[in-house]
Amino acid sequence: MLLLAISILTSAKAENSNLVGAWQGPKDMMFNICALPEDRLGICYCGIFRTFGWVNVALTIDGDSLIIKAKDYGSPMVGRFHIESVERLTGTLTMGNPGEDWYFSGPTEFIKQKPIMPDNLNQDLEGIILPSDYGKLALDRDKAWDALSAVSPDSYGYSEKRVVEKLLNAKTYPITPKDLMSFRCVRSIQIDAIDGIFSYPYFNCRFKTVDGKVFFEKTTGSQRKSGYVYQNNSKSLIFLGGWSVNNDPQTKYGSSNSVAGTVYKISPRKAIMIFPTEDNRVEIYELTN
Repeated sequence: MLLLAISILTSAKAENSNLVGAWQGPKDMMFNICALPEDRLGICYCGIFRTFGWVNVALTIDGDSLIIKAKDYGSPMVGRFHIESVERLTGTLTMGNPGEDWYFSGPTEFIKQKPIMPDNLNQDLEGIILPSDYGKLALDRDKAWDALSAVSPDSYGYSEKRVVEKLLNAKTYPITPKDLMSFRCVRSIQIDAIDGIFSYPYFNCRFKTVDGKVFFEKTTGSQRKSGYVYQNNSKSLIFLGGWSVNNDPQTKYGSSNSVAGTVYKISPRKAIMIFPTEDNRVEIYELTN
């Protein structure tokens, strides 16, 4: 199994955007640097390929040095590297504990690689899904639960926590893009681990066929998403699109307003889309027909 790790703990800026991609070092240790909102960079995958993964891996860039550090208890890792070029990092790394198969401590280098596509994403979508979205799509439910579990009783909208839990816990059913053609209403539930849960009423939406593919668009309300839906596996779909405001032109996947999410059918008349937006923030679309 390919284990993944997500982190948005970063102060890296967009001027280092040429570092975005996968990097491989000793013991098959790999990490993906991903572009994040607000001109930031973060680690969206970090682990020993097909063996071991870390969570809460922080990335900072200090001048010509790149620093990574894992904060999870029991999964030590810290490295400081000189940015030799956009293809090579050199420095020192300590990871794992003495006696473990993946333990390493000493000078090393990381070489840029092709980004790793998680095993639970449809490999046929490689080249369609941006590598920077691999982590959020592969761990959509984990990120939703993380955000929801952090909402405290004194947070706004706490009374709706059970409603969201029910959506995330619901049984999922086989689904294809064409199964969504009858859905006409959608409402947004925005979860912020710090500020609370913000839910909105139902607005109009539609699914239609465009260029032989199923296209979704929210047609009313101030915040609107639109984009194509692709088969991921028998019980989930991938949404790739963009967001716009009011009657502004729709935006495309890969633009500055790019959006990626996963779709699940949770009853004959209901489906959900999960959009991890940034650290500790997730939006859920609840769809009905």
